[in-house]
Amino acid sequence: MLHYRVISKIGHGGMGEIYRAEDLKLGRQVAIKFLSSTLAKEEETARERLLREARAASLLNHPNIVTIYSIEQYEDNDFIVMEYIEGETLGSVLERGPLDLFTTMEIGAQVADALATAHAIGIIHRDIKPDNILITNRGQVKVLDFGLAKMLRTPDDLMAAVNDQSLTASGIVLGTVAYMSPEQTRGEPLDSQSDIFSLGTVLYLAATGKTPFKGESILLTMHDIATAIPPRPSFHNQDIPLEFDNLIDRALTKDKDRRCSATELAEGLKELRGPLSGSHTGVAASAIHHPQTRYTRSGDVNIAYQVIGNGPRDLVFVMGWVSHLEYSWEEPSFARFLKRLASFSRLILFDKRGTGLSDRLTELPTLEQRMDDVRAVMDAVGSQQAILCGVSEGGPMCNLFAATYPERTIGLIMIGTYSKRIWDIDYPWAPTVEQREKFFEEIERKWGGPVGIYERAPSVAHDQRFRDWWATYLRMGASPGAAVALTRMNAEIDVRHILPSIRVPTLILHRKGDRCIKVEEGKYLADRIPDATFVELPGDDHLPFVGDQEEILVEIEKFLSSLQQHVEPDRVLVTLLSATISGSESEREQYTSLVRKELSRFRGREVRTGMQRYLATFDGPARAIRSACSISGIARKMNIDVKIGLHTGECDFLGDRLQGPAVDVAMQITARAKSGEVLVSSTVKDLVAGSGIKFEDRGLFEDRRLFCANV
Repeated sequence: MLHYRVISKIGHGGMGEIYRAEDLKLGRQVAIKFLSSTLAKEEETARERLLREARAASLLNHPNIVTIYSIEQYEDNDFIVMEYIEGETLGSVLERGPLDLFTTMEIGAQVADALATAHAIGIIHRDIKPDNILITNRGQVKVLDFGLAKMLRTPDDLMAAVNDQSLTASGIVLGTVAYMSPEQTRGEPLDSQSDIFSLGTVLYLAATGKTPFKGESILLTMHDIATAIPPRPSFHNQDIPLEFDNLIDRALTKDKDRRCSATELAEGLKELRGPLSGSHTGVAASAIHHPQTRYTRSGDVNIAYQVIGNGPRDLVFVMGWVSHLEYSWEEPSFARFLKRLASFSRLILFDKRGTGLSDRLTELPTLEQRMDDVRAVMDAVGSQQAILCGVSEGGPMCNLFAATYPERTIGLIMIGTYSKRIWDIDYPWAPTVEQREKFFEEIERKWGGPVGIYERAPSVAHDQRFRDWWATYLRMGASPGAAVALTRMNAEIDVRHILPSIRVPTLILHRKGDRCIKVEEGKYLADRIPDATFVELPGDDHLPFVGDQEEILVEIEKFLSSLQQHVEPDRVLVTLLSATISGSESEREQYTSLVRKELSRFRGREVRTGMQRYLATFDGPARAIRSACSISGIARKMNIDVKIGLHTGECDFLGDRLQGPAVDVAMQITARAKSGEVLVSSTVKDLVAGSGIKFEDRGLFEDRRLFCANV
């Protein structure tokens, strides 16, 4: 095609398809965009307008603007030739979740700088959105499609798009409308301030994960943009400072004359990001930068480790099978997962002996030696106590560590893990010996490729980029012989007998469709570890950073928060609600689900749930009574037998456990209640004067008078 050799297709969008090509005359890589068939059929005046705008955009010379080389024609098809850049669009990055504040401001400042240069010579972008912002592999921002979007932004074009069901269904229009300015929605002439509003919308999304304007249809979204005042970014993220809120307010004001200029926005973002810059090296820090790798001695072996984050609790992350500390950060989804963990903890990572950057061994390590490695790393970073998080094959060692060293274990988290790896008559979910032997053979034959990807990451098993990363990660983690030996050793481990000895708070997370380790194996652990919490999550992926990682991260953060708040005994005055529930298992589950909603209405906190017993606390006795009467009413409607007792007294909180005489009193009162009754102690009654709650005297119980409450 002329003097260009097309190499491969690299993208498509509303304007057309983009190809990677080689300029045979100049010997350089370029990107070629063929205009869409709709544009190709435009009348000649429209084509002249496109050429005029593209020529104007080609005048821009700025490091944050993709350079347009030429506009050419081949067989009546117009195409644009521009610089070829390897990277990822901001839209793709944000699909994995919001960015940290520094990265958001770094990206915003670079885009604003680019806009300031364009605005200075009278060029308006008119289509600033995440998909038109590219993050190069070096972390530099490049703004795409300067001057080209106007063809699709006239009032007639816009309304035609709104009425085009195929465009609406494909999301092309919605993806653009969300970033329009109020004057764009009204079809008014646009100036540079329209770009500022669009960039403000992008920065809002990057910092919060939420779009400020999102209606149920295109027209409702346009109406919101023109009229609605969104909550400030800090409403969604309390870590966002007032100064950032103020900058976004200025960018998103409906009155375009009151908006800041691109130069003012760039300067404001740079000034605000300044205090945060000490621990960052640019946008690349968010995507590919990894913490410094250090070493410590465990016996005569060097163990590689990293530390990231400064949260109030130490979290030791134990990856399964093989690992490689530094190459983990090259996969964006894995990097985001680790960074998110580090946002609420001090995250401690290490490569097990024999894998990754730690010393390779001639003999296989025992679980005992692996525990020594954990203690050595904790000692090296000054961690006296930590929460252990074991993934897959990392789980059994974490179990043993928690049972052996409870004084150093605050809590235990297990993600997609197991008790043993070979089938047994009372453990029928694990692979058989024959199945394991086939897997050992597969490792020997196929190591170097993406071994096990279909079981561990089925949702991305056909994604070539992820397949390449996974194959390299495995190769860098262990040699073929070491991989087989480690896998054989894991198959011999059986920690079932030590599970009842684990006495620390434990959270077990398992995806329902996990193809590598069955969800029943997670349930088995939860049944045998005292007071363990089991959470079954949707999805088929085994690797926690693949698929919907946010569901896993939310549960971990919630678990750590409970430990952070109640690690030391905390004696408080509370009103306890104790209930016994009869009925079938399905009825009790349905009822308990409704009870939780009622608890949240009255600021109650669920403490303990058993098969037929329920315990919750309240910070006020009147709220407790009203909640109790409400859930009693639900039971009557469901024809379920429920008895409820309430008592106010002092209790000790330790982790997620509640203890003290007041708990026993509340349970004793529940035992004396009749079906459907809310029975309260005189202590509760005496604290709700003026509430309007009615009481019926039910006589003495030991030294307390009991009353039936009725709201």
